[in-house]
Amino acid sequence: MSEERTGDDVGVEIRIDRDLLETWPGRFRYPDVLIGLASETGPGSDADGSALARAVLTRAGGRSPRTVGEELVDRGEFEAAEYLHTDCPELGGHDKEALKRRLEAARAAAGEDVRQEVRKLEREAAAAGVRFDLLDAEALVARAPSRRSAVDDELREAADMLAQQVKPVADELRARLERQAAEAVTRRSDPVMKRVDALIAAGELIAARTLLNREPLGTPIPESAAPLPPWNPLWTPDELLDYHLNPAANRPPEFASWEAADTNGRELLAAYGRLQKEDSAQAAEAFAGALSRFLGAPVRDGVARRVDDSRHHHTYFDGLFGTPALSRLHPTGRVDLYVGGPGTTGLPDRLAQQPPHVAVAPGLAAPEYTDRRATAVLSLRDLLRLVVLPEDRPAAMLGILARQWPVAALIGSRGPDLAAALGDEPDAAWRTLRWIAHLSLGAGLPLAQAMENCTAMDTASLRVMLRYAEDRMPAAGAALWSGAEGGWQRDEVLVQALQEELVARCGGPAAEAAWWAALAAGHPSTGEVSTEDLLLMAEACSEWPGAVEQVRAGVEALVARGLLVRAGDGTDGLLTVPPSGIVRMLRAGAEQQLTGLLTRLAHARDERDATGAPASSAPLTSPAWTPWQWNRFATVPSLARLAAAAAGGTGTPAAQAAEALAELRDQDPAALAEAQGPAVTELAPLLDALAAQCRDHHPGAVLDVRCPPALSVEVPEPVLRAVLYEVLDNAAGVVAGTDSGLVQVVARAEAPEVHVEVRDSGPGLPAGSRGRRIFALSAAGRERGRTGGLHRARLLLRAFDTPSVETELEVFESGHPTLTGAALRLVLPEHTP
Repeated sequence: MSEERTGDDVGVEIRIDRDLLETWPGRFRYPDVLIGLASETGPGSDADGSALARAVLTRAGGRSPRTVGEELVDRGEFEAAEYLHTDCPELGGHDKEALKRRLEAARAAAGEDVRQEVRKLEREAAAAGVRFDLLDAEALVARAPSRRSAVDDELREAADMLAQQVKPVADELRARLERQAAEAVTRRSDPVMKRVDALIAAGELIAARTLLNREPLGTPIPESAAPLPPWNPLWTPDELLDYHLNPAANRPPEFASWEAADTNGRELLAAYGRLQKEDSAQAAEAFAGALSRFLGAPVRDGVARRVDDSRHHHTYFDGLFGTPALSRLHPTGRVDLYVGGPGTTGLPDRLAQQPPHVAVAPGLAAPEYTDRRATAVLSLRDLLRLVVLPEDRPAAMLGILARQWPVAALIGSRGPDLAAALGDEPDAAWRTLRWIAHLSLGAGLPLAQAMENCTAMDTASLRVMLRYAEDRMPAAGAALWSGAEGGWQRDEVLVQALQEELVARCGGPAAEAAWWAALAAGHPSTGEVSTEDLLLMAEACSEWPGAVEQVRAGVEALVARGLLVRAGDGTDGLLTVPPSGIVRMLRAGAEQQLTGLLTRLAHARDERDATGAPASSAPLTSPAWTPWQWNRFATVPSLARLAAAAAGGTGTPAAQAAEALAELRDQDPAALAEAQGPAVTELAPLLDALAAQCRDHHPGAVLDVRCPPALSVEVPEPVLRAVLYEVLDNAAGVVAGTDSGLVQVVARAEAPEVHVEVRDSGPGLPAGSRGRRIFALSAAGRERGRTGGLHRARLLLRAFDTPSVETELEVFESGHPTLTGAALRLVLPEHTP
């Protein structure tokens, strides 16, 4: 058995020569010895020799190198862990690789942990109004991957010094608060005093001073809102309501603290009492009007309609989003309200598909389970807690309702909705994020800081975090992404979800490869990278000859999507990856990701070259193609040569036909999308031109085209021309040989999408080709004459999706009484000037 010994057990000081320990084989079993050897302390130092001696004597026998390595990583002694990994001969292959992965992950997370902690201290200092320039964030981040423990010591020292600076300011504000509370002339109400005290407790000393000076704070923050009083479990809601509605009742003294703050509160409770006795539209309208007035909205005429055969009436109310801090979260401000009468215990059917709304009824209570839904219940207990508040009523009520709704009720169902809510002004965006986190998630400042640190306020990444937190908050609570739990960096599921969102935003494999190359080659702090270095990284990570060209083609697509930013005027070839916590964290594995992706792209190209790809949706046995059939080649360079040959009266020579088919077969839709970039196409002129050509080529087909004149889509004209050709040629070819054959094309806007629906009067899809199978590419299908034109059209269209619209070519149920044939729909991104 090994025996623990300390330096106190030894009567005289023992020194061990550092040079001797550096060659001692047993050094890898003592973590403190490795830390000392990896430090910069000189070998001739007495303190160094004594410390090394104590490190050996305090742990006789040592431990296994694997255990020592894990301890060093956990303690943040990364240099010592690397020393062990590199030089220890006892570390086996599996243990060596495991330690390497653990060390790399810890180093990547360490920098972000430090950056987040520095940002937290800076925000605390800014909120308190004190100067804080004790730390060089970039220098600490650079040192963290070497010795995180030493950096932590500096952070703790800086936090202590900041606390010493903040304390006298907070003490002075509390003294002022106590003086104003004692002065009758101030007549400050208890909720206001609680607001100021909450601001001081939260470290928001500037905001607290502003309130104490009776100066407008501007946009409030969640901590400044008056809190709801805690419910007294000794009371029942019906008891307390009875005390409110019956002034002659014998009220206990405790009721004084539950008195309604004003007439609007008393009228709201009276309207609720009416619901307990009367099931009518008038009672529902009266409650909705009282609720709007209670929230500070202007009086308006309301209308209530009964919902089917239920006891509920549908109406609406205003004021819930009426304050400047909340108005961005719901621009119209109006919320649907379902009001139930006496004996109501359930909700009407079919509410789940409605926008977020509120339900209130005498027998209705909020569900106890944590699943969120479109219906938020406003219970009698909630109303009794709300009426005591003299101010901040909308925020307090929204805090009750928003935690029952999905988080999408506040951030919208699309990316642009959250961007519009946050706005362009950084400080206002930060405060709005805090309100969203507070109202929907019940979270405070630390969670909002974690989201800002991770995403740098990028709205697409913020949506991922908010929707993820919606599911995690009930179990994790305030500990979600806290420093004590390792921050968001330790949440592997979240990091994976954020990575998938960023990769999906690239839009295709070539752009994704360019993005990983930019991360791998970019500067660790600034994200700056030259185009030359980016391409060199691609060349270094793959022996595939096409790797560099794939990455080069992807750069422009990334710039168009905002995932890369050109420096200056863009002429010097410098690019920047917009910095954020998640981007910096993913940089550690970027080279590995790039290598794997380029390998898959090379493999896919080899398979495509070996098996071939479809070129058309109808057999082309003769090279004498018509202008209608040229549309198939709208996306390849051969189109101009085909037109020139036709103009010269030479028809379509076999060589040119073979060349066109080869270009079409080899075309990569993703590469085409990255090369084309964003473009806008007017839909009506293109449909009219294609319809005229189709009629000439298929004389028996009648085309009925309906398209608004000002409709535009964000798809390049050649791409849309080629896709529409495949769809229309497929439909017209079926009906051309029938009597009264009709193809109907209807385009309409379904913001942010445009739908182009093509129906025909043909016999419909074969049973084996219904649904998605009509787009399948198989040898059996080619033998039956289907050479994959719709398959190619679908792949081509899907390559041109946008952040807000997933482009698609899909089968849909027509439901038309006469056009009972095939029904295909193009889903396109609408262009709005």
